[in-house]
Amino acid sequence: MPQERTTGTSPGTAVTALLAGGAIALGITLLLMALVAWLIAGGTLGEEWAGRAGAIGAVLGCLIGGQYANSSIRSRALLVGLGVGGLFLLLWLGAGLLFPESGTGSGLASLAAGALAGGAVSGLLSAFHKKRRK
Repeated sequence: MPQERTTGTSPGTAVTALLAGGAIALGITLLLMALVAWLIAGGTLGEEWAGRAGAIGAVLGCLIGGQYANSSIRSRALLVGLGVGGLFLLLWLGAGLLFPESGTGSGLASLAAGALAGGAVSGLLSAFHKKRRK
């Protein structure tokens, strides 16, 4: 009997890759925010960087997390990147619900724009590195 070729990714692999990409994005964002807070406390950076650290971290985190997820899924790169950005936002909001005294959600619009932009850029970069089929 001839072997059937599958062209897609299994749903379990796709969900795992998206969750891992979102967790990577969240970890990188939190690490960058902790680094910026440490530099502000030491006097190296000014206090105006406190508001920018979240958005910059979201862009970098979703870019790297989206690249990881795209390397695992290998199809529909832009949707995977945007999915990582959306999942990052859900994880961020979930952490905000766990710790409600941390803030009222100020800067959420810039964080959302950064997360979706980072995910979209990772999707576009991954789409250009695919080999074309003959």
